[in-house]
Amino acid sequence: MKKGLMKRFVSKALAATMLLSLLPTNAVAASDDPVVVVSLGDSYSSGEGIPAFYGQEKAWEQRVYDEDWLAHRSTKSWPGLIEIPNVSGKLNSYNVKKTNTSKCKWYFGAVSGAETKHFSKSTQRKDTYKRLSLFKTLKTTSYLPKQLDIFNKISDDVDYVTLTIGGNDMQFVDVITTCATGSTYLHFGSGKLKLEKQIDEIWAGYATTRANIKSVYNDIKAKAGAQANIIVAGYPKLLDKEGKGVLISEKEATIVNQNVTKFNNSIAEIVNECRNQGMNIYFVDVEAEFDKDGGHQAYSDNAWINSIILTKQDQDLEQNGFVSAYSIHPNEEGAKAYARCVNAKIREIENKKNTRSVKLAKSTTAPEAILDTNTVEEITAPVTEAAVNDEEIIEAATEAAELIADETLEEQTVDDESAEK
Repeated sequence: MKKGLMKRFVSKALAATMLLSLLPTNAVAASDDPVVVVSLGDSYSSGEGIPAFYGQEKAWEQRVYDEDWLAHRSTKSWPGLIEIPNVSGKLNSYNVKKTNTSKCKWYFGAVSGAETKHFSKSTQRKDTYKRLSLFKTLKTTSYLPKQLDIFNKISDDVDYVTLTIGGNDMQFVDVITTCATGSTYLHFGSGKLKLEKQIDEIWAGYATTRANIKSVYNDIKAKAGAQANIIVAGYPKLLDKEGKGVLISEKEATIVNQNVTKFNNSIAEIVNECRNQGMNIYFVDVEAEFDKDGGHQAYSDNAWINSIILTKQDQDLEQNGFVSAYSIHPNEEGAKAYARCVNAKIREIENKKNTRSVKLAKSTTAPEAILDTNTVEEITAPVTEAAVNDEEIIEAATEAAELIADETLEEQTVDDESAEK
């Protein structure tokens, strides 16, 4: 092959390489491997407070042994509303327990009430109680597996892991209970409120909680792989800034909300530490979304968070006693708000992937193989004309490669014939 022909061959081969690098990276991968998303965490990820829950269609005697129902994994949870670019629909259409597809696989492992210890150190206990008749009461105790055990079921590369964690370690439930039962209206004197003392004690032991949260992130990376994008969502302010009459005073609401923000800031710091250490992890702030239009906290005019519900609901695991587990958890609109925030972050991540691919392609252009306009147009035309979906992109790239091979053989034949003459 003559030097001129070799130069043209190298030029066009490089063009094909650039073409492939310009394609969306997740689109190319999707032709071979499914997009895999794993959703872990506590009640703010499981969807506590937003029925229907997976498994609740079963009779009570059966559902008490259903892991999804015991975890209170909602069919309307925000992880199920996640959208992945180049994957049609939302993740709740790809739940591996409900459907089998090579396009996308969603593993839902969040559990209501989960603490950091329930990721890799301890199983999580779930008790149920219901009086089935005047003479029959059903009580059960089950232990849900450690959340990171879910990765033992996954053979494909994990693309995304989502989670919320730390709220139960920070005793959110106990803090809200104190607000409801120890109002400032019953406090006399200049000393600290019971609520303030309780929160001070929580922060006094926060060094351990902080270390546990960071360990969870590191454990997820070890299980999911360094290629996985870990998305950590924060928490919204919980209470309307004006409180709720004698139940929750304005001062109590202010104290709770300020400490939620303080906790979110600490989570963001931990995530940044992990990123600086090379982890592929991102923090998603949801406070601003819930603060829009005057706020959507519990007891606001347009609340996206349930108020304190003083009676048991029909899907509460324990039907005895008072106060539903649905209390102070995002409702359906709150789940949509979470999803908007997380989906924006995923789009940002995917866009950065594609931008890096373009920059890489430009940086690898060799001086001896500068592409002439005709060459680039010939190679990219099939892709430009193709509809932008995974299968047609790959087909167009294949056609471009065949075009290069055919043209190179024709040029070689012409050059050989000229040499013989």
